[in-house]
Amino acid sequence: MLSRKFHRAAGDRLVKLPEKITRYTPDFILEQVIASALNHLLGKELSAGELDFLERKLATVNIRDLNFSFTVTAYDKRIKVMIPAQISEVTLRTDQQSLLEMLHNEVDPDTLFFQRRLLITGNTELGLYLKNFIDSLELMGRIPAPVMKLISRIHKQSQKSL
Repeated sequence: MLSRKFHRAAGDRLVKLPEKITRYTPDFILEQVIASALNHLLGKELSAGELDFLERKLATVNIRDLNFSFTVTAYDKRIKVMIPAQISEVTLRTDQQSLLEMLHNEVDPDTLFFQRRLLITGNTELGLYLKNFIDSLELMGRIPAPVMKLISRIHKQSQKSL
């Protein structure tokens, strides 16, 4: 009984970890971490020009349940991240659970879009390019194993809390 309560409490804390990180980590550190991660994960696509549609354009990602937003742009084959979010041409809004499902290839952005779990506002053309780009990605093999393990544990615990 005690063990089950302990594991449930630990799982609840794990699900809340992203919210605590985004709330208590200084913006300039989050900017650097997110930009470094995106540039590492998307390096091949950046080099191949697959993100040229985002060159000098601003797109905001809003994760509603984390109360967290950031803006991205592509510039000289690199991703730049801005926190707090800037006024942008397009905004993609979702929640942590939907984001985790996309990372695990359990659901595609089109499904989330039609279920209204992924909302696109602003420049529709830019938003569709971005959504289709996200849909074309295979991130599972690119995310370092320890990070993917943590993401998977958060995902598993968040599914239990639904």
